Amino acid sequence: MLAKSVRVAAAAAACATIATAAYATTQHSQGNGRTTAQAGASHQQTEAAQRLPQPQRVPQHGLVKGMRLPVEDYMLSNADTAQIEDARSTVESACMQRQGFTFNPPSARDTVPAGYDEANMERRYGLTDDTVARTHGYQLPGAADPSQEQAESDAEEKAENRTDAWDKALDEVCIPEANEKIGIINPTDPVGDLSAQSFEATKTQAPVTKALAAWSACVNRAGHAVRSPLDAAAAFPPAVAGRTVSRPSQAEVQTATADVTCKKSSRLVTVWYTAEVAYQAKQIGAHRKQLQAQKAHNAKLIDNARAVLATSGNQ
Repeated sequence: MLAKSVRVAAAAAACATIATAAYATTQHSQGNGRTTAQAGASHQQTEAAQRLPQPQRVPQHGLVKGMRLPVEDYMLSNADTAQIEDARSTVESACMQRQGFTFNPPSARDTVPAGYDEANMERRYGLTDDTVARTHGYQLPGAADPSQEQAESDAEEKAENRTDAWDKALDEVCIPEANEKIGIINPTDPVGDLSAQSFEATKTQAPVTKALAAWSACVNRAGHAVRSPLDAAAAFPPAVAGRTVSRPSQAEVQTATADVTCKKSSRLVTVWYTAEVAYQAKQIGAHRKQLQAQKAHNAKLIDNARAVLATSGNQ
């Protein structure tokens, strides 16, 4: 069933965010107008979001403090994306009710924030905050147990009494209605593509490879066999205790702390960021028309979403 697959994908995306130290972009589904991060928030995520401060436009802590990439000017913020998704859900829920069905997805604004936008500066270059490293290792604070999320998603599906007819109504009537009234987030994602290209291209530039080598030598001297700052977290998958991720092990904290310390001494984050800023300036010059169109599309989505939520009293 479509809605179930969307929610399973959301749980998988959350796991990937927790387990991966860095990623350059977040992919959105394109066929039906719903993002993979939409409508999958568990109660644990809601509670965590209430505890955690929302990410700001420019990181306020760690080695990426004050850093913002040029392509971010053309991206939707995660808060705007969530608002758009909630507006889409409002339209879809009302539509499903008219069709004789129940569809009540949880608010997308209640998910654990992973970054300000899909550039994910907070962990674009891996873990960069020594305070987080000492307290949480590589884990995201407040992350929920994926198996518990799946159980709750299954319970929602059962409560909504989903059938093939339910799926057909959502797929063929209500999602198209939301597409018409709100719009589709990233039917293509030129900004995310450029962000990912920038990340990959600069990774092999001489200043960055030199800084990566210095980081690696530093970490090895500290006694930690970690090949890359981009996959360091993979050695420490989330350990689940009850409903949320448990405290990291001493080994994880020591590795994470050395990771950040060595990024500082090697200047890896500053070097890589500087390389990306220069690279993206050229990208923007070459794709300015396409990027301006994406920016206008994003603004229209936000306006449509706010209008729907204001009318529904759900703003």
